[in-house]
Amino acid sequence: MDDSDNLKKIINQADEAFDQGNWEESADLYTQAYAIQQSFSINKGLAASLLNQQRPGDAEAVILDYFNYYLSKPDTAELALDIVLENNDFLLANQMLNFYDLESSPNIKEDFISDVTKRIKIAEDRHERSFKPEKDRIMNRLFSIVTESTANQIQLLRKLRELNKVDYINSAKLLLENPLLHPLLKSEALENLLKLGYDEKVDISFYGENKTCIPSKLMPIMTTDVYLKMCDELEKLLSDDNGTQLENFKGELSLYAAFVYPFGDEIIKDPDLWTKAMLLRYGLVDDSQISDNQGLNEVKTWLKRFDELINTFQE
Repeated sequence: MDDSDNLKKIINQADEAFDQGNWEESADLYTQAYAIQQSFSINKGLAASLLNQQRPGDAEAVILDYFNYYLSKPDTAELALDIVLENNDFLLANQMLNFYDLESSPNIKEDFISDVTKRIKIAEDRHERSFKPEKDRIMNRLFSIVTESTANQIQLLRKLRELNKVDYINSAKLLLENPLLHPLLKSEALENLLKLGYDEKVDISFYGENKTCIPSKLMPIMTTDVYLKMCDELEKLLSDDNGTQLENFKGELSLYAAFVYPFGDEIIKDPDLWTKAMLLRYGLVDDSQISDNQGLNEVKTWLKRFDELINTFQE
């Protein structure tokens, strides 16, 4: 039996288990199918199985692979919203609404968006009543977040996802102004404001400088010019038969882009040189391929700083 026949058999078994309400079996089978081939239809089956299994956290992690696809039709958008609200992830719920503000779809009508808005508001208000004592403690911890371990800081930022839109925005602004907060945590908060469509100026402490930006006017980290130019250079320098290696290096370049977000071009002035400098560390290019030695020394200084920040983040 070839892979396509095997995949079809597993999907049929998964669909049958799902129709019979055997959620654990259907989740296991959809997981097997998804490992063979990632597709939206398999993703939907897996997400719905996990939700029915009372595993909304796992279901949300799954739908993020195809989130915009979910939002394109009412039935799949309803499933995504069910999962998101079950997790009390009001940040993602409000980002859904911003998506509908920016994107038009022939399948999504105003009445549907109005219903989604009402559902989110009702869920926020209901959650607020039980969440308020914990919310007050969370808000207090934000003022001294850098005194906590990195793991605790990450957990704290995850809890912020349970805040309503106004409270999340205020919390994110506080984080961005903190001169000691890790740059990766700042870039996450800023990108979240972008996805909320926040269109007012925010202050950012950026490597010792005080800067401002308007989140809604930014691009997501993975679509910034700096990141895309580094990736273009990477693809030129690595041969086609290094697919896995290429993806690994793109992951490292995405970290660089996140470290300097949203002012990447002020630090990564020459994306080609940065890419070569990264590959130089792995012995994949040599000094003769890099003519700008003065610029290289500056890049190496920044890369050393990034190494320290990565180590801090992993502690």
